[in-house]
Amino acid sequence: MRIEHRDLTLTYTRAIRDDKRRLVLDWLLEFQFSSVDLLARRLGATTRSSYDFFRSLLKQHLIQEFKSVYTSRARYLMLAKAGVDLLQVAGRDVAHAQTQTSRLNRYAHIMHDLAVQRAVLKRLAHYDQVIWDKHIALPDHYEKPDALLHSPKHYWVALEYERWRKEQKRIYLSFMNHARALIKRHYSGVYYLFDREPDLVHYQTLFAAREWPDYQYNRTSGKITPLGHDFKPDSIKNLRNCFLFIHEPADGTAPTERATAV
Repeated sequence: MRIEHRDLTLTYTRAIRDDKRRLVLDWLLEFQFSSVDLLARRLGATTRSSYDFFRSLLKQHLIQEFKSVYTSRARYLMLAKAGVDLLQVAGRDVAHAQTQTSRLNRYAHIMHDLAVQRAVLKRLAHYDQVIWDKHIALPDHYEKPDALLHSPKHYWVALEYERWRKEQKRIYLSFMNHARALIKRHYSGVYYLFDREPDLVHYQTLFAAREWPDYQYNRTSGKITPLGHDFKPDSIKNLRNCFLFIHEPADGTAPTERATAV
């Protein structure tokens, strides 16, 4: 998705609404669903001030509301058929416009996806494109990051959001996956974002090892097996400098950076 911004020169009410509608529908097309507060933030507005606008989109059946059984008090929005049709007429690829219902019924998936969206929103001013993981095109043997951000300076950065600490072999599997992608120049840097600071410290401790154990992941069985040899990250010039570790709580408080930025 190309990152565009509100046209603040518009003065007519209809033109302003059309501009805001375009940004919201584009966001929902890319991320498949979002929360009211994040969509309001996308518009540079508050949830309260955006209430009538979102209600009008619901009445036009451009978007629809759903509630998770785990978060019954939260309101989430996704594209409705009329919204998908409108985007398709505009020439957009709508093949993956809506997510599977099963994903929306899993609390962990919802919270993770919203955390990724929140992280992207914080960085909109510095990038001109964003691709959510479901739309990322990489060779089959690469695991996709949670999102890719493109800089106007012509490089891509991968984003990984960790709500919980993974087991050690999965962490090293992730490090190696990114290292290979960086070496092949699929992107130029990795942001590791953490909900909890102790997890950030744990990942950094593993990252600092002189050798990383290399593993193989079997997508069919889900098993991770050691390959019997180690990888030396310092053998690749500047590889370590391509990783940035950031404490970025899901509640939206200020992030803390812990490494050299890309």
